[in-house]
Amino acid sequence: MIVASLVMCLGTLLGAGAPPAAQKAAPLRISGVVMQAKVVHADPPKYPEEARKKNIQGVVTLDVVIGKKGEVESAKVTDGPKELAKAAINAVKHWRYEPTLLNGKPVEVETSVALGFKLTPPPTKTPAKKPN
Repeated sequence: MIVASLVMCLGTLLGAGAPPAAQKAAPLRISGVVMQAKVVHADPPKYPEEARKKNIQGVVTLDVVIGKKGEVESAKVTDGPKELAKAAINAVKHWRYEPTLLNGKPVEVETSVALGFKLTPPPTKTPAKKPN
């Protein structure tokens, strides 16, 4: 009994029983499909001219952190052509989302965003029909 009391006192003196210091909570992870429905503003990316010249196409996948007010706080490329990465990040940083609520309070969210870059061929000219 005395030993248990000594262990408890020693633990208290050393801070073992104290609550951990306040830490910033990690963003809540939500699927990209769910978050896509919460987008309120999304400008499409501008196709990089160098990538266009080299005929580079593909999908750039980003890990995105969305703040409590719905603004994009950070974006990091996880996959895709490196020539398109900067354009994808620049576009997504201007997106806005509806704030995500947890128990009625806004929370930070981490999600994935996939942006497709596809070149379209120039329109072909069809010969004009001669009147009969």
